[in-house]
Parts: sequence; structure tokens; C-alpha cells
Amino acid sequence: MKNVVTNALLRDIDKGLQTAFNKGLTTAPDLISTLSLMRVNSSASEELYGWLKDLPELAKNPDEIKWHAVELEGHAIKNDEFKVGITVPRKAIEDDQYGMFANIAQKLGANGQGAPTYELLTLLPLLFTTAKAYTGKSFFATDHKIGGVEFSNKMLKKLSAANFETGYAALRGMKKGTGQPLFTLMDPSKVFLLVGENYESTADSIVKLDTLSTGGRNPNYNKAKVVVIPGLGDAWMIFDCSDMVTPIIFQDRIPLELTTAMNLTDENVLNSDEFKWKARRRFALGTGEPRRAYGSTGANAA
Repeated sequence: MKNVVTNALLRDIDKGLQTAFNKGLTTAPDLISTLSLMRVNSSASEELYGWLKDLPELAKNPDEIKWHAVELEGHAIKNDEFKVGITVPRKAIEDDQYGMFANIAQKLGANGQGAPTYELLTLLPLLFTTAKAYTGKSFFATDHKIGGVEFSNKMLKKLSAANFETGYAALRGMKKGTGQPLFTLMDPSKVFLLVGENYESTADSIVKLDTLSTGGRNPNYNKAKVVVIPGLGDAWMIFDCSDMVTPIIFQDRIPLELTTAMNLTDENVLNSDEFKWKARRRFALGTGEPRRAYGSTGANAA
């Protein structure tokens, strides 16, 4: 005899789908953790980051304290809502065909947990165009200005050892708006060379080989970890994530959750004979500190 659908049976099915959903969380790609990006636990629809601009320096033996107003406006990251749902027809449960939905729930969990990574893949190419830094310029630009200091964190050349060294030196020389050193690249374990699939071997030869092919020590050995970014094309980037404020900020508002509409008296069951499961989370990715990143479009020959 096939199943008679009862609330008790539905609770058992939901428990199994929740378990499968949670199992999927462990199989998702997680570039947010790989790149050690700054995480912010958001408590509102958007968060303000005007304070990212340099705070004033301490004065030496001042006659009196000089007070500076902290900027809160001007750079905000608004949380987005991500959700998707699946429906299970009542007949599938009556006919004992619902076992397949555990695999679907597991995949749903993986997709939901991986959503920030896929959002990051979308954001990275935009750092050269529409994604703005708090300076008001594109995140990668040749004409940033903070305080009295102007700087560039962008080039157009393809990845090579020489061009990597140019970008690395530019990051090493970054300064605060007062002209004091920013102290970048202090932790090599949190410096990353981001490249597209076609440049992985090039990147490996720049920072993973301790000896040059021509002989002698490789001066770039272990200066960065290679991270392959699908779809990045010819572009490449150096991220210094050794500070609290990283080039990209991950803002988490509502963790991933799986909710159900499965009671026999729910409208979707009464009207359509369908049971529903919905995955939902809220988060955002936005730009952080442009002085801790260097990027090239790779449009021009090296």
C-alpha cells in the first residue's frame, strides 16, 4: 500500500531533507574564507563604511587635543536577498517517490552556501568599471586620492613576473593620507594572486618556484598564494588581506536557512497539492580598501 500522507510522515520527510540540506553546506565552494576577506555581521538593511577613510594620527605632546569628526556617510553596502524554492508534488509522496528529493535538497544547500562565492565571481571583473571604492573612483583606478596622497592600483598589462613585481612594489609603497606608510603585505600567508584559468601555470611559475628556470633564486617565491578565479579571463589581481579591512568586504545579514510549507492545511497543499521548501539568505559583497589591492585588465601585451 502506498503512503497515506499525514503530518507525521511529512515531518519525517522534512527532517530528512533538512539533514541533506545541511550536508550540502559542507560541499560548497568558499572563496570568502580562502581569501580571508573581512566579515561583518550586519544588523540593518545596509551598513555604512565612511570610517574606512584614514583616521587621524596621534599628535606628539600636543598642547590640546584636536578633535576629528568620524565620517559615517558616503560608502554604504546594501544587503541583498537570495532565495530559491522547490516543490514536491503530493502524488510523489503518496507513491513513495520522494527519496530523490534528498539529493535535490543537498544540492540546494550547496548552492545556498556557495552563493557568496558566486557573487564574488560576478563582482571581481566589475572592480575595473562600475564597482566603486570609497574614493569615488572605480576600485581599480590610476587616479585615487586619499587625503594629500594620490595613488594608482591599476595597470593594463598581462601577467608576467615583471608586471607582478610592479604591482607588488606599488602595494608595498602605499601610504596613508598623511603620507605615513600603510604597512601593507605584512603577512605573506594572506597575500593572494588571483588569476583566470588560463594563467594558473604562469602564476605558479612566478610565486611557487623557489628557483628560476634560468637558474638562481626566485625573488618572488612565496610572496603570494595563487587562487584561480573562473571567468576572470586575462585580468589578474593581487589582494593583501593581512589587515582587518580587506579589498572586499563580506557582509552577512541572515544566515542560510531552509523553510517549509508542508502542513496539510497550507494553501499550497489545498490548492495545488504541492509541498514547498525554500532556501533563503541575506548578504552582500562590497569594496573595502583599494590600497590593499592591485589589478590589471591584462588587455595589453606584457
